[in-house]
Amino acid sequence: MVIDNRGPQQPDDLERARHDPRLLENGSVIQASGYSDQPYVVVTGSGTWLCVVTSSDAHEGDSSQRIVARTSTDRGQTWTAPVDIEPADGPEASWAVPLITPAGRVYVFYTYNTLNIREVPTDTGTSPRVDTLGDMVFRYSDDEGESWSDRHTVPIRAFDIDKRNPFGGEVQFWWSVGKPEVVGSSVFIAASKVGEFREESQGFQKTSEGFLLRSDDILFASDPATITWQTLPDGDVGLRAPEGEVAEEHKVVGLRDGSLYCVYRSEKGYVASSSSRDGGHTWSAPAWATFASGRPIKNPRAATFAWSCGEGRHLLWFHNNSNTWFGTYRNPVWLSGGIEVDGTIAWSEPEIVLYADDPQVSMSYPDLVQHDGAFWLTETQKKVARVHEIDRDLLARLWGEPSPHLGEGIVAQYRHGDETPVSPFRLTPFQLRRGNWRIEEARAGFTLSVDLTVVDTSPGRTIVDDRDASGRGFAVEIASRGRLRFTMSDGRRECSWTSDADTIVANKPTHVGVVVDGGPKIILFVVDGVLQDGGDERPYGWGRFSDDLRDVNSDHGLDVHGLANHEVGALTVFDRALRVAEVGELAEDARRRHAR
Repeated sequence: MVIDNRGPQQPDDLERARHDPRLLENGSVIQASGYSDQPYVVVTGSGTWLCVVTSSDAHEGDSSQRIVARTSTDRGQTWTAPVDIEPADGPEASWAVPLITPAGRVYVFYTYNTLNIREVPTDTGTSPRVDTLGDMVFRYSDDEGESWSDRHTVPIRAFDIDKRNPFGGEVQFWWSVGKPEVVGSSVFIAASKVGEFREESQGFQKTSEGFLLRSDDILFASDPATITWQTLPDGDVGLRAPEGEVAEEHKVVGLRDGSLYCVYRSEKGYVASSSSRDGGHTWSAPAWATFASGRPIKNPRAATFAWSCGEGRHLLWFHNNSNTWFGTYRNPVWLSGGIEVDGTIAWSEPEIVLYADDPQVSMSYPDLVQHDGAFWLTETQKKVARVHEIDRDLLARLWGEPSPHLGEGIVAQYRHGDETPVSPFRLTPFQLRRGNWRIEEARAGFTLSVDLTVVDTSPGRTIVDDRDASGRGFAVEIASRGRLRFTMSDGRRECSWTSDADTIVANKPTHVGVVVDGGPKIILFVVDGVLQDGGDERPYGWGRFSDDLRDVNSDHGLDVHGLANHEVGALTVFDRALRVAEVGELAEDARRRHAR
């Protein structure tokens, strides 16, 4: 043991830190200079990744805003220097979305401030932000991004919302964030129109709705002048939100039966959705997208994207909270897996796919790259754009494949009727001691799986407790209105999170999973296989815990309460953070046991 004026240095921990592919910094950097947005990739015939980025020398909306292209020949590990598709000294060029054709031609569509307008009227004055107005234009490359064609314009039919804009529709206000979707031999580009603007600090776009551009001949056209376009839906009204005046950043996917499914953000804290059965001409009444369980999918005013992954499978990017502002509500990122059922998409319970250690860091404007059976996500924090390979095990769980790992990491078990008490056990610390008083993040976690049939739901009752005299350890207690409160402590700092109301009902068998995820430092409650999301009462169903929590290893064994009433039927402690889907499998096992 080494002792100096900081006190004794404890021996190093033997555990190794766990590599977490979800950690933001573990991705590969695409671009990290100035402003970088919408890093969208197409894979060329040679296997090269061609990425287009909306960039500027300063910040979003700067007059130097332009479109650049970079390429990678090692699947995103390294990237070439940028090539300007539009120069920095031209009018603003923004929000590029790429398309690759069967012949290998790469089109890039974007918003172009053709008239070089320098300000737009708002509800309280004017704004110098001029990057969501002008024409939709495109350039194309036939040599994998080495050179680009002249600029071509795509006609956009005016809607009622255009006629109400500050220029009466003579100038259109719009932008696109969703990559073009190929459905059969047709291409669909989803975009958003703006009617009125607020001051930027108040949200900028005041009224908005979605539209699509459809081309039935672009995939095989050699002469861009012959490409035809339709602006959809039919009529003068676009895709609106179920509630409120904001419906924007639409992303469309095609289903196997030829239907279209569109998701988009709102200002009400939920993902909006609509479907078309006739190629985009008419659409179902807008509704909040739901999980297969029927719960609406929460999302702040942030991009939410759906992607087709083949064989009737899809993925949905969102942020799983119902804050209604832009803010710092985009960390972590969640994915839901979608399976087509009867012409619609059934969305799975979600999993965390990306996070940053700093909760103030936000990730958005992603792309899904599919190459040789593997999947990557790109994203940006507006200054740094990265690419991340998605863990194949995560994808398998999202698409409903049973976990082969459910027996792994078990450190303690209890079954009602056990006469032997549960002895003290060790969980991997959140912080690992290293030489010279250094601390390494372990990226560790643990999970409690509990079969409950609570008879007495009085608040303050303890269900499970392994805390010692110093307070170190964890406990599950009953809180008010049928909630459960989970508490953990390292003896100097206590962290807790409370479940949603009516988690437990007297005499009702319930499976509760408490997942303590030491990567993003988040506590989850999964009840009867459903991840809690806060319901109507709070924007979050998950809570953060301190990044200075060291470990919760107790000298005391595990006490199980309510023995006389058989309230705890079974308890398992895992020395790892189970995926939500894995807890769902445990819940299904518990349901079958109760049914016998």
